[in-house]
This record gives sequence, structure tokens and C-alpha cells, in this order.
Amino acid sequence: MKRNLWFGIIILLLIVGVIGFSVKGGASKSVATADNFDSNHTINVSGQGIVEATPDLASVNFGISVQKKTASESMDELSKLANRVVTTLKNFGIKEKDIKTTGISLNPVYQWNKDEKKNILVGYVATENFKVNTKLSDAGKVISLLTENGVNRIYGIYFNSSKAEELKKEAIAKAVEDAREKAKASLTGTNYKIVGIKTISIQSGYITPIYRNGFDNVAGEGKSNIPVEGGSMTIRATVNVVFIFD
Repeated sequence: MKRNLWFGIIILLLIVGVIGFSVKGGASKSVATADNFDSNHTINVSGQGIVEATPDLASVNFGISVQKKTASESMDELSKLANRVVTTLKNFGIKEKDIKTTGISLNPVYQWNKDEKKNILVGYVATENFKVNTKLSDAGKVISLLTENGVNRIYGIYFNSSKAEELKKEAIAKAVEDAREKAKASLTGTNYKIVGIKTISIQSGYITPIYRNGFDNVAGEGKSNIPVEGGSMTIRATVNVVFIFD
């Protein structure tokens, strides 16, 4: 009697074990993730996206430089001119946050004296440099206002777009599509096709700045409106994509 009871328990345990194994095996086959694909069924592709756009913003870099006999005279005169320029820009409609001082310096000026055979201190040069952001359509007028109000250094102008972030995203989307097309081309003539993406890394998404100099010849001329053309700007993005194929 006992022998038959133990025999029955052993048989029951074996049956339960087989059923459990079958259920577990069936569950693992029903799960579909990228990790279930053969690691050899991936392809690593780089893609590039390029977007051309017309700039609508400008940043003008300029400075005011004053030379007087004493340091205090130079700084006082510089302060007077700088305040006048800033006030003029604000009156034109440029916001305070778009006017930035990028540097201030005060340097002695020496001149060679032939009689004494040495350099003699003849004065001090005080300089303050600025950057002002404005609409591209107003850039020419801004430069004219600067030169009319004491600015004697126009270093150059950078062009940008108010839609810079949107343009970067567009370039990234084009880069991903470029990578996909390259991946498809590499599988041409095979029985495989792209079925998913394992990873995407954005290596860069940037705007090639447009810079123009050559404004030094207009400083102090007081022209009413200097023509400024922004041309075309380029936004580039590069991505690295690991595609899954099957």
C-alpha cells in the first residue's frame, strides 16, 4: 500500500515538472524584443542631413576706443560715448538683453623719444567692446546708428536664424533617413530587410555660422543705411544608427 502511494507521488511530480517546463518554454518564445534578434543581424550606418536656410537675425560686434592723456580722462570719455550708444540702440527698439558688453580694457600708450632714447608715456587708450543682436532687416540701420554715435570699431557681423532649433531637428531627421536608405542599399540583392532600429546616436547637429567683416571703412562715415545681405546658411547633422535586419 505504501509502495503504491510513493510510486503515485513520484509519477505526479514528474508530470507537474514536464508541464511547467512546457509552459516556461512557450512563454519565452512569445516575447519579441530587439535583443532576441541574432547579434549578427545588425548593421551600423552613418547618415548626414543638410538643410539650407535664409538667416533673419544678425549679431553685430563693435567697439569704442578713446585715447586721452590720463587714464581717468580716457575712461570718462569712454563711459560717455558708451552710454550714448546704448541709449541710441534702446531708443531704436533693441531690448537691453540683446546688448552685451564683451570686454573692457585700459592700456598705456608709449612713444619713442629720440632725445631721451626711451619710450615716453603719452596717454591711455580705453576700449569697450559690444555685441548687439537684431533683426537682419535692421542690421544696416543699426551699423549706421553706431558709427553716427561714436563707435569707431566695427569688427564684423554674424548671421543666424530665429528657427535654429527647428532647422537642427529637420537636419537630424534627414540624417536618419539618409542612414536608412544606405542600410537598405546595402541589403539589395539579399533576402533580408530592415525590421527595426537598435540604437541611434546624434554625433552633431549644428549651424555653420556666416560671418562678414570689412566694415572698418564705414566707421565714422554716418551713412543712413548700410546694405547688409545675409545670404544662405547651412545646418548640418550627423547620426550613427544601428539597424536590425531579418
